[in-house]
Amino acid sequence: MQSAQRQPNESSTRLLIVAREQQTSDRIGQLLGPDPGYELLNCSAVDQALRLLERERVDLLFLCLPAGELLENATLLAFKRCNSCLPIIVLDDDIDDFTGRRLLNQSASDHLPLRKLTTDTLQRAIRYVIGTKRQDEEIDYLRHADPLTEIGNRQYFYRQLLESLARIDSDNRRVALITVDLDDFRQFNNSMGHSAGDDVVKQLSQRLKSALDGEILARIGGDEFAIIFETDQDTDLRAATKELIGNLMMRVCEPYRTGERDPMLPSSIGVAFAPEHSRELDALIRQASQARQRAKQIHGCSYAIFEADKDSDPATQITLEPELWAALRQEQFVLFYQPRIDLRTGKIIGAEALMRWQHPERGLVQPDEFIPVAEKTGLIVPMGYWAIHRAGLDMRRFREAGFRYGSIGVNLSFRQFKDDFLTRTIRRIIDKNEIDPTRLEFELTETALFSDEAHVQSCLKELSELGIDFSLDDFGTGYSSFALLQKLPISTLKIDKSFVAGVNQSKDDEEIVRAVINLAHNLHKKVIAEGVENKAQLEFLIRHECDQVQGYFFSPPVPVEDFMRMLRNN
Repeated sequence: MQSAQRQPNESSTRLLIVAREQQTSDRIGQLLGPDPGYELLNCSAVDQALRLLERERVDLLFLCLPAGELLENATLLAFKRCNSCLPIIVLDDDIDDFTGRRLLNQSASDHLPLRKLTTDTLQRAIRYVIGTKRQDEEIDYLRHADPLTEIGNRQYFYRQLLESLARIDSDNRRVALITVDLDDFRQFNNSMGHSAGDDVVKQLSQRLKSALDGEILARIGGDEFAIIFETDQDTDLRAATKELIGNLMMRVCEPYRTGERDPMLPSSIGVAFAPEHSRELDALIRQASQARQRAKQIHGCSYAIFEADKDSDPATQITLEPELWAALRQEQFVLFYQPRIDLRTGKIIGAEALMRWQHPERGLVQPDEFIPVAEKTGLIVPMGYWAIHRAGLDMRRFREAGFRYGSIGVNLSFRQFKDDFLTRTIRRIIDKNEIDPTRLEFELTETALFSDEAHVQSCLKELSELGIDFSLDDFGTGYSSFALLQKLPISTLKIDKSFVAGVNQSKDDEEIVRAVINLAHNLHKKVIAEGVENKAQLEFLIRHECDQVQGYFFSPPVPVEDFMRMLRNN
């Protein structure tokens, strides 16, 4: 698979009927008649149907079981966990308005009375839910496809890389992340125009695609592409990757066609290996990017494989500080939003605003490359105020669009509490941007709480009186004081992703997560699990009544326009 591709249409619609009595299944079959467009499957029990769904394609599920029983046993949620895209129609004669709303809230697509069911009503219901499913699939395709090149976009890439990294342990796989971009593309765009630049990007996409044989390809920036290359543990990953890079370089070294000109635009390629260099998604992306920057020092098309001693520049902090000042003045920072999901409803209930740096030469820079420098130099203070200001502008857009989104979380650094004008500045930003403070949440670290307890308590009290909520980030990794938790207006605890990652592998991590959830609820606080990356982790958190989750299993941090599309479809 090379991009976010549409699923092929099947010739017939497969309908699964779950009914304890054969005559119920027969009745539905009679109502549908001998229509060649339908293929009927039958199960007499829920567990039998769940096993069938794991191995076969089903387009629509009919649950001919008592609605009260379905709700009491959370049967609908079990089917949705098995196949989140599966439309479900409940057929039962004892469904009042209240029960019907509960069924729809638990992800049923529709409900119909069984005794009064007619062929026309059944056919219309099928057409409606199948049509809605296809629309959802099209929306999902558009969310994950790059409109210019018609390959996967950044969000698609994150999801695929996360799945590849998970297979390192589950299937003994090895992964190479290969990133490719054009040298001096910004200069070419400025001189030749964006239309010519788009033509070159499309040509580069086609060339990369032609060199691949099933590897995943995505466009993750203006002229930046990523390739995910997997092998089994018995294959020499480094040798196989070099062979693939040889094929890539043969294709990207040719001139590009733009109108009457055939410009030469060399490409640079950077490579990082998992697990050799890292198993962490963000770290692997950063390492491949650093290797690509080193490749640019060689003239012409070139590549480099990440080497820790060569790609960790000791002068970075010295050169980065003036660049950060310039980035702040020139508005190069952007906010990405990672949705939070309410586990009771499955809906987006808010988001965490996360800063990214849109560097004019290096592309999108991840926060772990610049936030530590900003913390050390004190630049995090004006950057933090900018983040609140930008989030306020975005929240105004959400409000004007009529979106319901809960609250937006913005990180407050411990350095910001050293600013005597913290509360006054935040109050001014709120007034200027007409921010509803009850929809604003500040995420604090345990370091911030203990940096100056009296001053921090005073600041939080003032801000809390405005209606602002507070959450404690990375809970359990620092030196938590339960007494301080009760004194401060903190409404939410966030479980650190390091504990969530181990819930299905480590008994200690399982006990820690369970304990944090119980502690939060006993203190009448909400609890959010960070870094949810797979279905097993999600199911563990659902079983133990975690309130909300965020993580790449649902969505990576995305630009504000993408987050607004999510809210529109919420």
